[in-house]
Amino acid sequence: MNATDLQRLAGYLRDHGLQVVTLEPELRLHVTDPMHGFLTQEIVTDGERYATSFHDDIGRRGREKECADLIAQHLEGSLPMAAGAS
Repeated sequence: MNATDLQRLAGYLRDHGLQVVTLEPELRLHVTDPMHGFLTQEIVTDGERYATSFHDDIGRRGREKECADLIAQHLEGSLPMAAGAS
C-alpha cells in the first residue's frame, strides 16, 4: 500500500463532502463529517486492505471509490434520527 492509493481514497472521500487529513508516514486518514464534527473515523491500511482503527474491514486496495462510499455511508448512518421523525 502506498501514499498514492491513500490519496486516491482521500479524494473520493472529499467528493462525499467529508474533511480528510492524510497522515502519510503512518498511512492513515482522519475523516470528519464537517456538518457534525463529532463524527470522525480513522482509516488505516492493513496489508492490501483498508480498515477502521477498530479493525472493521472497509475494502481492498484498488477499490477506493467503493471504500469511500462505504465510509461515507457509515458516517451518515451514525446520525440519530430527528425527534418526531418516522
